[in-house]
Amino acid sequence: MLDAERFLSEIEPFNYLDKKEIQSIAHNLLVEYYKKGEIIFKEGASPLDFLYILRSGSLVLEREGEVIEYIHEGECFGYISLMTSSPPSSTAKAIEDSVVFLLNKKIFNKLISTNENFREYFARKLAKRMQNVASKGLSSVERHREISLEDINLRPILVMEGNQRVEEAIKEMVSKDSTYVLVKLPEGMDIITERDVLRKVLAKGLRPEEVKLKDVASFPVVWIESKSTLYDAMVLMARHGIRKLLVKKNGDPVGVLEDRDLIAYESKNAVLLIKEIDKAKTVEDLKYLYGLVKEQTLDLVFQGTDPERLGEYISEINDRFMKRAVYVAMNRLGEEPLVPFSIMVLGSEGRREQSLRTDQDNALIYQDYPLLDFDPKKYFERFSKVYIDTLLEIGFPPCPGNVMISNPFWRRSAKEWRSAVKDWIEKPKEENILNVAIFFDFRNVFGDQSITEDLWSFILQTLKENPGFLPFLAVDAVRFKPPIGFFGDFVVEKTGEHKGEIEIKKGGIFPITQGIRALALEMGIEKRNTFERIEELKRLGVFSEEYAKDLKEAYRFLLSLRFKFQAQKIKEGKEPDNYINPNRLSRAEKNTLKDVFKIIKEFQEFLYERYNLRFFE
Repeated sequence: MLDAERFLSEIEPFNYLDKKEIQSIAHNLLVEYYKKGEIIFKEGASPLDFLYILRSGSLVLEREGEVIEYIHEGECFGYISLMTSSPPSSTAKAIEDSVVFLLNKKIFNKLISTNENFREYFARKLAKRMQNVASKGLSSVERHREISLEDINLRPILVMEGNQRVEEAIKEMVSKDSTYVLVKLPEGMDIITERDVLRKVLAKGLRPEEVKLKDVASFPVVWIESKSTLYDAMVLMARHGIRKLLVKKNGDPVGVLEDRDLIAYESKNAVLLIKEIDKAKTVEDLKYLYGLVKEQTLDLVFQGTDPERLGEYISEINDRFMKRAVYVAMNRLGEEPLVPFSIMVLGSEGRREQSLRTDQDNALIYQDYPLLDFDPKKYFERFSKVYIDTLLEIGFPPCPGNVMISNPFWRRSAKEWRSAVKDWIEKPKEENILNVAIFFDFRNVFGDQSITEDLWSFILQTLKENPGFLPFLAVDAVRFKPPIGFFGDFVVEKTGEHKGEIEIKKGGIFPITQGIRALALEMGIEKRNTFERIEELKRLGVFSEEYAKDLKEAYRFLLSLRFKFQAQKIKEGKEPDNYINPNRLSRAEKNTLKDVFKIIKEFQEFLYERYNLRFFE
């Protein structure tokens, strides 16, 4: 059982045990082999007698036919039934031929009772599982009753004296990004808000530099104790019709709960968040909501959300911001276009595969109809500048390559776009191939979708007439090899800022997206999303069912690693990028990543043969 001893000593929580304990466990393990599709235990069956440890292969836990968790090599399962003596709450099924170690319940219970780290590991796992279940089952009222105001991160209060002037308060509110000031008076605390300044001072023609705060502040301030729940606070705010509520602890003010704090909490509800974005009227509102989305997205990453769904979600939210930014830009410009147009998103946003490292990649197309007193080209030049400025103010970083509609290269009439893409395809020189790689995942995000659909049909038809172009596109997918050496070791950066890390976009994600795009264009597939393109390629017989599944899971794993490392870097105050550190991967993750790189290598060999890429060497 030397293999078992070595294996257990490298995985959590057995690595908390000493050598003798591991030897003893290894000699008492049972080893079972399960074929692909075989059931290990069923939901609702008799309480389990073993802790299961996946030695090799891959498994899923299913509940009522839905996959709730993937089990990777080195992970334990079945512990909930052992710890609660209840029937298993899920069905365990092998999705590959798998080898599983079985640890007897008596030994498991003994380890739980004698080793604190071992016990805490499973306690954390159990608590997390119960928390997930609980959060899914609670109604919004119940959830609000679970949240204490002390658990909400209220911003520090802003307090001024009653004799100070409104002008000073305005300056303080602007500098501290606050929407109110608490006003200290002998009889208690008043409050003055942005609305008070507008209604009680400016609308009446009073001069802010002359008006004292005590003369316009609202009294009394409605307050609540910090031990109260969010639900209590919401009821109180609704009862008084107020948007701000003073929070006190032992009689002392500790913060002000604002309606935007409620939005922040409820931003975990995607439907409500989208509604808030859709009705936002100012850049300030959108900027605030954009900040909430970033926090919420990090939570989703740490909760282990499926990267395919997470990418779709981020793209959907970004779409909403971009649509709203169009209305803001038109309002700022004071003029609307008189011709149909479309704002397109490109790259990963076009494929709905966004990561946490989001910048702008957009283009604009419009119908160049002859109109009196309206020049579409000049209008969209003005509009594009305002639109991009608006996105920057909201928080969308600029594209380092200047792939934005403020750049006239990415802003053209329908006729000009047709001419450009025809030229790119018929003359596949390096810069044209690069333009195709940037542009050919485009989709409409605002405006007349029929214009983008017409352009897409034109591209597919032009490609059909120029089949010799596709190898030029495919060669990009084999340019970078997966970072794995001859002996199966990771090839890491040797020097510089990312020494010891792997760039998984270049040698992992990029080959898949580029290669799948080339195949999709060859087959006339209109879908942009890589997962959907793989499904279509399977349906059309380009891939077998098994191969399509391997490619999708490989891509999913790479995206999940990128999300995980990007989220960790953001938490550490660093800029997210496409690098991962293999030393921070679990043993199971390392092995899976090596398997993924092998799949990518096979995929590149497939492309190499299909498009005869030896002529490009």
